[in-house]
Amino acid sequence: MKTRRIDREKIERADREAKLLLEAERHAREAKTARLREQRQLLEASTARTPPAPAAVKPPPRQRKPTRKVIEVD
Repeated sequence: MKTRRIDREKIERADREAKLLLEAERHAREAKTARLREQRQLLEASTARTPPAPAAVKPPPRQRKPTRKVIEVD
């Protein structure tokens, strides 16, 4: 039976490329997280300084008209 030839250099190169890709994705994710965290902190700081807006006054619920009774005559 013939043994399969394994190209170790190709496997090592693929491993290196995969690690580089994962590292780049991790850096991009961390940068996005930091940017979103900074935005959230700025938003929280700005809302903490401003007084809360007054609650909207809801109009009272409308009164329903009484239903008419139907009287059937035979």
